[in-house]
Amino acid sequence: LSLAVVNLKPLSPGHVLVIPRRVVATLAQLNADELADLWRSAREVHALVCGVHGAGAALFGVQDGRGAGQSVPHAHIHIIPR
Repeated sequence: LSLAVVNLKPLSPGHVLVIPRRVVATLAQLNADELADLWRSAREVHALVCGVHGAGAALFGVQDGRGAGQSVPHAHIHIIPR
């Protein structure tokens, strides 16, 4: 239900986006299964990215809606290892 892609304009090495396969603009438009899978996938990607980059922490970022600074109309979670 979700997939991860490397950010084409990363803020730092390892910056990944986790996105639902179904295109929706905001998290509120996802059904319960899609939302659960999105966050479960984010947790798994977090562990992988931090392991690969030797990071002890990561920033999870969500800009949910235009007013929050969302630049593309497809809900997503940023994972940025620190």
